[in-house]
Amino acid sequence: MQDPLGHRRIEGVAAASRLPSSAAVVVVPDDVLPSMKGPAPVGVEHQGVTVPAWAWAEGAWGDGAPAPDHDAPSGSPPTFWLSRLTVERLGIGPELGAVTLTVPEALSLQPRLPLVHDLPAHDEVQVAPGTAAPGRHVLVRNGVAAWVTLVPRRHVQPGTARISGQLRATTSVSTAARDDSALVIVRPVPLPPTRGRRRDLLSADAIRSTTWSVVERALRWYFLSPEQSVRVVPAHPDDDHQQAVTLHETTLARLGVRSGDRVIVRWGDTETEVSAVADHAPAVFRTTGPHPDPTTPQPAPEAPAHLTIRVPTALRYLVDLPAASVVSVRRSTRSVLARNLNSLVIPVASLVLAGAALNDPDWLLLTCGALATAALGLSRLRIGTGRAISLRGGRRESAR
Repeated sequence: MQDPLGHRRIEGVAAASRLPSSAAVVVVPDDVLPSMKGPAPVGVEHQGVTVPAWAWAEGAWGDGAPAPDHDAPSGSPPTFWLSRLTVERLGIGPELGAVTLTVPEALSLQPRLPLVHDLPAHDEVQVAPGTAAPGRHVLVRNGVAAWVTLVPRRHVQPGTARISGQLRATTSVSTAARDDSALVIVRPVPLPPTRGRRRDLLSADAIRSTTWSVVERALRWYFLSPEQSVRVVPAHPDDDHQQAVTLHETTLARLGVRSGDRVIVRWGDTETEVSAVADHAPAVFRTTGPHPDPTTPQPAPEAPAHLTIRVPTALRYLVDLPAASVVSVRRSTRSVLARNLNSLVIPVASLVLAGAALNDPDWLLLTCGALATAALGLSRLRIGTGRAISLRGGRRESAR
């Protein structure tokens, strides 16, 4: 059965799984996800309550599948193995019961290298015109999910897609050789609006959140804050309970922040501001045991460490972020601006106090000097994204 948007609706029987996960997870039979093994964004419905979840096929576990029901009689409803978090959000009792799974249509494409004169952004995928509906989609490749924007291009052949080298590296299983693994484009399942009480728009929390959002957008428009896509990897054991992310020193420098500054992690439509610290052991990745867990795939041993971000389990639970994902990260312009303003207090105050000690101070000149000092001190915060300027020879229309 299909809904008006073309998504498949499959009725089945819910079963409890001991699969540990910080996000809602459901394990489905292989024929439910014929074009991939997961993760796929799905909707799980039970008695009028629908929650988003990430689905993996049983075949992704191999011999270590979480108790699949292989002995079910022919023609019986399929069994969907729900994680504990999925069961809690659905409000299912101990007896479980019937559930309906909404599965989006998936489109498999072969990745191609981008053209030098039309390089896609870190979260863009160039496809042939008419390949899929415009808007944000989920890209799934090698068991890793990433939110991307589809951009139609005439130079892209049907059945293929051009992705950036950054997106290719963060979704590859190995960087020692060229990875031509297929990518799957999935349009997420729209969820019904929440039936709960509407949030009071005049409350103190709502006004404060809106104010900080407007200020951050204005500061980002002027000072600019480039984003970078990074692969989520497990945090160090001593950092798993922290509400902070860990980044490589090169990544911190590219974002224009220092260790301890605030950054904004974006996953889909959700943005979270957290502290970022430098990784003390960037090349160390944790293993998942004798039976690898496909919900937490490990990057390749030779993967570049500056394209990874360590997100603690507690933070992934708050953001509803699956472990097998690629997120976008940028600096929090507001927090970086506050730190630099603090460093300008002493020189500006010294200039004002020195002028006040004069017999006949020129306050207009002192004000202009203080403003010039502040402008020069804050000018380093602005990260330019304009085209490269050819000083001698070369092509002046070089790409960004």
